[in-house]
Amino acid sequence: MSIAENPLTKTPNACAAPVPAPSTATMSHAPGAPHPHDEVDPLALVIVVNGAKTPEGHLQASAEDLYDSVARAITAMLHDARPECVARVRAWTDDRIRKIVKRARNRAWQQIDALALPHVTVTVGSATVAVFAPLRPSEYPSVLRSAQVAGLQADATGRPPHPDAITVHVNDALHMSTGKTIAQLGHAVQIFGDECPVEAAAWIAAGCAVNVVPGIPTGPLAVRVEDAGFTEVPPGSLTAAISL
Repeated sequence: MSIAENPLTKTPNACAAPVPAPSTATMSHAPGAPHPHDEVDPLALVIVVNGAKTPEGHLQASAEDLYDSVARAITAMLHDARPECVARVRAWTDDRIRKIVKRARNRAWQQIDALALPHVTVTVGSATVAVFAPLRPSEYPSVLRSAQVAGLQADATGRPPHPDAITVHVNDALHMSTGKTIAQLGHAVQIFGDECPVEAAAWIAAGCAVNVVPGIPTGPLAVRVEDAGFTEVPPGSLTAAISL
């Protein structure tokens, strides 16, 4: 499924210039409130990376191709017109926009990509990812449940970004894994679509390329991602940002 089949339909808002404090992807929980980990069966967008390896044992997907494929696949799912996708995405965005990143290879990957659950599969260069409409853990088929979460490590090749790419800044001081970085990238492009629909529509038409760079810039930001602290980082950490 191509992104062009799922155009943005939201009314444009004023995001022609960066704004100081737009919405954040996730917020730390209030003191005394149940922590998100206490949720028994939470909805989450499930991102599965094809973890095929090179003969040397490295991940076949480069970091640059992986980030581009994730941005494209998440954006396609967010605008997927299939009724089940629409319903699941709406229920998920009304709650926390949690994202789970898994990896699978060889036969396990083939079985996951062949699942009847609604999903979008995107290949960019060396990377292939599948993004499933939001699911609860109780809904996972066994092959998806057993796909691994930890251990995903993609290496950068120095490939130049696409000229129409948006720059996503990640907080390198947090030393996030590749999987965690993918989730924060997903949050950033999702908020970008919500907060800056005019710019996002042009970005989607150009192919949804991203340029992921280390370090959060000073000054106004169009998008800020503050992580809820499910994994790796403290609640409320500024993990990623987009500046226009």
